[in-house]
Order: sequence, then structure tokens, then C-alpha cells
Amino acid sequence: MSAPPNFEFVPPAIVQKLAAMNRYTLLILTKGENFDHEDTRKIIQSEHLPYTFKLREEGKLLITMPVNDDTTIRAIGIYASTDKAEVEEMIKQDPAIIKGVFTYELLSTVGLKGDTLI
Repeated sequence: MSAPPNFEFVPPAIVQKLAAMNRYTLLILTKGENFDHEDTRKIIQSEHLPYTFKLREEGKLLITMPVNDDTTIRAIGIYASTDKAEVEEMIKQDPAIIKGVFTYELLSTVGLKGDTLI
């Protein structure tokens, strides 16, 4: 676990808000060895997306965002759990991971309470 941040130069009103941040696990999905396979679109649409939406309905996956730029990164997700092993077990059950369409990286992160997407 990393050392707590040093807020030496942060105004006190902001430090108070930063102290109330929640911890999350960030998923970064990247192109896997089978990303360019002819069945990739079918796997993503008929298997990966239903699995992803199931996790969202269960409250485990809070945010998912596909990446539209021409990069190896294909999507990001934010999981409610701070337990990387628990999140990794969920990721390993994703059909797109199993079939090599995507690979992944998990990172510990924090976010301000009340943040939303509009």
C-alpha cells in the first residue's frame, strides 16, 4: 500500500473534501491477442456486454467507458470493490477475457464522493 498523499499546499477546504474520498479498483481493458479475430464483434456484443451489464446491475461495476480513439486501450471500468483479487475473479469470467479479445490491468484509485457523469 502506498503512503498517504502529502497535502501540504492544498487549501484546507479542499483537504477536507479529499479526506472523504472513496477507494475503487480501476480496470483498463486493452486489445488482446485475438482482438483482430473475425468473431471479435460478435463476442463483444453477445457475450461481453451482457456480462458487463450483469455486473452493473449487481452494483459491482459502477462505470464502464469504451475508448473510441485508435489506441490499444479499448475501455475503462470502475469497480466498487477495493479488493483486486475479487475484481480479478470477476474479470477472469468475462467471455472477452477468456477468449483473448481483451487483456487487462487493475489499478487502485480514489474518487470524490458524489462525483457523477452527466
